[in-house]
Amino acid sequence: MTSRQGSLGAVARRLADAFTWRETSWGTFADASEWWHDPELLAMLGPGLGALHADARPTLIVGIETRGLVLGPITALHLGVGFVEIRKDRRIVGEHRGPAADPMLRAATPPEYQDGGLTLVVPGRLFRPGDRVLLVDEWIETGAQASAVRRMVTEAGAEWIGAAVVVDACAPHVRARLDVRGLLTEDDLPA
Repeated sequence: MTSRQGSLGAVARRLADAFTWRETSWGTFADASEWWHDPELLAMLGPGLGALHADARPTLIVGIETRGLVLGPITALHLGVGFVEIRKDRRIVGEHRGPAADPMLRAATPPEYQDGGLTLVVPGRLFRPGDRVLLVDEWIETGAQASAVRRMVTEAGAEWIGAAVVVDACAPHVRARLDVRGLLTEDDLPA
């Protein structure tokens, strides 16, 4: 076992130990709040996520609100690269804000995603040709948001290299299409 595999294993064990499923009147939800509360574990997340795609040498990290805005910057800091935030815009897709010189890139998820879909937005000037873009997030299941981000990255002339996530809960075809790599799978989480 390499030291990288050992350190990723240590992060994965800490993540699984700090995770719980919560029962509510609305159903069961994933409670990862201990991940953010434990300063040692939080410090391990940037290096852990950065190591998942280290072979691809990302030059830019992107994160989708909300958890991607926590995980993205700590991963970018660890790798010594920049960070771009992707916002969720639930407004009309055709509506444009801001100066014409700074057009927003927009990509929608399928309408069935989260009961009606959503539109992701980012200023187009933040992606440049030659950027090697890595998406960092907490959890991936359908790949709808990651696919939308990939379209924006490609439209801007940058290169998509994949997604580094804490929990990979996606189907094999989604994992392969988006090059998803996770610190954990859903099966690694306690029942």
